Amino acid sequence: MLQFLIKLDRWIERVLRWFSIGCIVMLAVVLIGVVFVRFFPIAKLSWSDEAIEWAFAWMVFMGAAALWRRNEHFCVDALSCKLGEMRGGSVHSLFIGLLSLAFFVIFTYYGYLLTVSANDRSPILEWPRPLWYASMPIAGVIITGYCIQNITKIGIKLFAAGKVGNKPLPGNDE
Repeated sequence: MLQFLIKLDRWIERVLRWFSIGCIVMLAVVLIGVVFVRFFPIAKLSWSDEAIEWAFAWMVFMGAAALWRRNEHFCVDALSCKLGEMRGGSVHSLFIGLLSLAFFVIFTYYGYLLTVSANDRSPILEWPRPLWYASMPIAGVIITGYCIQNITKIGIKLFAAGKVGNKPLPGNDE
C-alpha cells in the first residue's frame, strides 16, 4: 500500500507540474498572439479572453496544489522558526495544519457547490462555465490530502516523542 501511495504522489506531482507549465505556456502564446494581431491585424482573436481566463484559473489552482505538496508556498514562519524543532514548534505546526485542513475542506466544498451550480456557457467559445470553476474543488481535494499527510506526520512525531514540556524531539541534535 505504501508503494502505491508513493507512486501516486509522484504521479500527482508530475501532473500538477506539467499542467501548470502547460497553462503558463498557453498564456504566453495567446498573449503574444494578441499583441501580434494588434500590430498586424490579420485575424480576430475574440476567443483569447476566455482562453486566458481558463488557463490562468487552472494554472493558479494547480500551481498552488503543487506548491502545497512540497511546502514551498508563501508563509509567514517567524514563530515556527523561533520554536524550531522543540515540542512547542511541533504543537504549533499541528495547530496550523488543522486550521489549514479546515480551510481547505470548506474551500473544496464551496468550490464544488460553485462548480455544480454554474450552468451558463462562455460567450465566444461556448464552453461550459464549470470548466473554469472545476479547478477549485480539484485543487482543494489535492491540497486537503496533503494537509492530512502533513498532520499525520506531525502527529506521529509528537506521539512518538511522548515527552512533556518544551524539550527537543527525538532525532534532533539540539
